[in-house]
Amino acid sequence: MILEHTYNRQLFLLVLCLVGTVVFFEITPVDIMVQRWFFDADLNDWIISRDQRWLRFVLYDGVKTVYFGVVIIFLLLSLSPRFTRIDLFLPRHKYYDQQKLRVVLVSLVLVPLAVNLLKDATNIPCPRDLALFGGSYPHITLFRGYPDDFVQVKRIACYPAGHASGGFALMALGILGKTRKAQRVIVSMACLLGWVVGVYKIIIGDHFLGHTVVTMLLAMIIILLVDRGLRLRSSHPSVPNLKSTDQRDKATD
Repeated sequence: MILEHTYNRQLFLLVLCLVGTVVFFEITPVDIMVQRWFFDADLNDWIISRDQRWLRFVLYDGVKTVYFGVVIIFLLLSLSPRFTRIDLFLPRHKYYDQQKLRVVLVSLVLVPLAVNLLKDATNIPCPRDLALFGGSYPHITLFRGYPDDFVQVKRIACYPAGHASGGFALMALGILGKTRKAQRVIVSMACLLGWVVGVYKIIIGDHFLGHTVVTMLLAMIIILLVDRGLRLRSSHPSVPNLKSTDQRDKATD
């Protein structure tokens, strides 16, 4: 009962923060103000080019590669209890909690998926697409539509921030922490990674600050819902039968 109350309170606060964030960036010019810091009006270009190879390699291609690698690892760990015993990290008699592994895996898949589906649905341009910053699109927000005289050739997808969603999705790894302190450290490091990627995308004109904040909050809400949903499906963690597994191991030795 206490756990259920805690979930409900956390979910309510996160949803409230999300709504407040959306409204704040809708009614204030903060997004445009922040973006002007990174745009050189004289050169009509961003202060950091999106074509800088080493930045793109580390903060775009590199992060995506690492993220897909993490997803594959947790997919393997979730497929079979045998994969949950990693002798390099755990003693032979200890296993990772299968239920927690599933929470991580589902979160890693759902967070980017949900964010990218929203991007396709909102049809909001990136800063670099705006006429304010050398593009051709008007400044559009979630509740401010395109002018009647504007002809849009094709739909555009920029809101919320998609690339940073991978970093924020890694906050789900916090569930694997054995202590509160370990959980906070893991969540903080994942959140920091999301913001490093998010700030890079802001500086090169791919996203507004508000886009990234919304993505972070969406990731938190989705992770919480996944954790809650899988816990409701099982009243106890789904862990392998350690005794029978050890007996099988001895029989095969």
